[in-house]
Parts: sequence; structure tokens; C-alpha cells
Amino acid sequence: MQGLSAETAAVVVVYRMASTVAPTLIALRQSVAQVLLIDNREQPHPGLQALAQDLDVGHLHTANHGGLAGAYNRALEWLRTHSPQTRQVVFLDEDSDPAPLQSLLGDSATGVALADTRTAAVAPAYRDRATGMRGRYIRLGRWRLAFNPREFTDLRPVAFVINSMSVWRLDALERIGPFNEGLAIDHVDTEYCLRARRLGLTLYVNGAHDFAHSIGMRRKFRLFGVELQAGGHSPARRYLIARNTVWLARNWFWREPAFAALCVARLAYEAVGVLMAEDQAAAKLRALARGAASGLLARERPPAISARPT
Repeated sequence: MQGLSAETAAVVVVYRMASTVAPTLIALRQSVAQVLLIDNREQPHPGLQALAQDLDVGHLHTANHGGLAGAYNRALEWLRTHSPQTRQVVFLDEDSDPAPLQSLLGDSATGVALADTRTAAVAPAYRDRATGMRGRYIRLGRWRLAFNPREFTDLRPVAFVINSMSVWRLDALERIGPFNEGLAIDHVDTEYCLRARRLGLTLYVNGAHDFAHSIGMRRKFRLFGVELQAGGHSPARRYLIARNTVWLARNWFWREPAFAALCVARLAYEAVGVLMAEDQAAAKLRALARGAASGLLARERPPAISARPT
């Protein structure tokens, strides 16, 4: 194993584990030098530790303490002790397709970006499994923002990446500090990207590579002739989304007013998606309202809660 692959560790976090995680672990063992499997369910999945031992990968049971953010933090602590050769860390969810990782790490544009100490992370573009639509990546200024097209094939600086399949420089992770366990799941990566931006670090998406990923149970709908996506999350998850969105908008308003405006627009987009394409609309809208109120009234950070990725 050579190049970036030889100094990269992969962290796979599982919670529901609707299907076997073995193919993902096997593929990662061929792509990176170290793999760590995180069992984040409250009660350990039967046989998961034995599977990790059979495949010669690391294993931790983190019991959903601090949600996904807590799992990431425990993983980084483990890597500091057990994988001192690691220079990059790639995070994966249990439903993320790891197949493009090897080509992403072998891409010269990725290598150049990750060799730069001003880089925080390089990610492939994600394509939603349910809708087939690529994620829409943002360019952010203090007072204005712009959107990249969904389809592009070069390396582009962006404001935010999702953590799944993003390759982070370990020294950037050390500079930024622990993930915010008060946020638990939603916007953990958003807040982390804002903190990277505050330190002058750059995030990139390499559009030559994309991977299949699920965020909720998305459904397409059209509004004024534009094709959009509804998230499909449960009422409980809608509460968390709204709480964290408003908390972030409130706490970053003075540094990033354009981002705060985006948060308000995002909540409106969530509500429209619920009305246009989802069931349980009344319960989900109530959950959004309660979450927004909670985020507005929260103090320094949202209270830590256990959250399920539903």
C-alpha cells in the first residue's frame, strides 16, 4: 500500500446495521492502512466484535454517548494510541459506499490538496441513493453565498462537506478540536466546517468522484418547475434538525450572517418538503416548531442528548 492510502485510517460508525457491514470493511482493508469499526448502538450488536477480529480491524462500542459526534471523538482518541502512522482520517456511515475511496485517494488533485497544510478535508461528491441527485455544494462569503452546480468534475473549494467519505487531515482535526457532542447528529459536520473556516482551513470536493449515500428517506418533488428533495425524517429527527439549525444560526450570526440566513431558508425548505412530499405532516411541522424554539432558547451549547439516526 502506497501514497495516501498507506497513511489513512477509515472510521466506520454503525447504529441500525440493517445489512451486514462485512463487505464495507473488506473493501476498506484494501483501500487504507487502518480500519476502525464503531458500534454506536446502546446495546452492542451481537457478533460485531468477533467480525472485527476476524477481519483484523479495530473495534469500539461507544453506546451512542454524544451521538455521532461522540463516536467520532472516541475514534480519534483510539487512533492516537493505536495508529500513530495515520495522517488522514476518512469517516463513513454504515450505508455509505466505500468503492470510490481508492480512486479518490489515488487522484493527484486529492494528493496535492491534502499535502497543503491549509487544507482541512477533501471529499467526493455524494449522490443520494433514493433520488439519484447529487448534493448541492455551497460557496460561502460573510455576506453572500452561491451554489455550485450539482454536476462538476474538478476540485472545488466549498463551505461544507458531509463527514461521510470525507478525508480529513489529522493535524487539521487536532487544530479544530473535538466534535460537538451537544449536537449529537444533525449539523455536527456543519458546525465542524464552520470552525475549520474560522481557522482559515479550506474544504474541497473532488467532483471527479462520487459515492452513494442516504440522508434520511429523501423524496423528489417539484416546486415552481424546480426539482427538489424532501428529507423524509421522523418527527423526532425533525426536532433535532430544527433545534441544531436555529442554535447554529444564533451562535454564528455575527461571524457568518450569510450562513445564518441560509439556516432560516433551510428551515423553510424543510417545512415545504414536509408539506409537499411527506406523511405525518402535522407531527413533523410541530416537531420543527418545537425544535426551533429549543434552539433559540438554548444557552452556550445544545444540551447533550442521545439521538438515533432515523
